[in-house]
Amino acid sequence: MKEGAFLLVAAKRYWKYALWLTAGLSLLALLALNVVFLPIRVDHILVAVAFSLLSSACMAMLVQRAVNARKVPLGEFLVYATLRLLVVIAIIVAYMMMTGERGMRLLPFVGVMSAYFIVLDVLDAAFLVKLQKELESA
Repeated sequence: MKEGAFLLVAAKRYWKYALWLTAGLSLLALLALNVVFLPIRVDHILVAVAFSLLSSACMAMLVQRAVNARKVPLGEFLVYATLRLLVVIAIIVAYMMMTGERGMRLLPFVGVMSAYFIVLDVLDAAFLVKLQKELESA
C-alpha cells in the first residue's frame, strides 16, 4: 500500500470492517438461534444490528473528520465510546420496559447487545491505533 493511501479511504474502510463484523455476528446469532437453540429471538438480532449500523456510521464520520484534521482527537473518541455505552444501556432499559421481560428472561437480549458492543469497541480501538500510526507517519 502506498504511503498515505490508508488515509484516503480510512472512513470507507472502517465502514466496510464494521459491516463485515456486523454481518458475521448476525450469522453467528442466527446459527445459535437455529442450531444450538439458544433463547435468542430475531428481534434481539434486529435491534442489535440497527444499533451496530447507526453506531458504525457515526464512527465513520468521526474517522473522516480525524483524517481531514490530520490528527486523532482521542477526547472525542472517548466521549463517543462513553455515549455509545449509555445508548446500549438505554436500549436495554427501553426493551425491558416495552416487552415486560425481567431477570433471566432479559439475559439473551443483554448478551446479544453486549456482543455487538464489545466487537465494535475492539474494532474502534484497533482502527484508531492504525489511524494514529498512519497520521503520524504521513
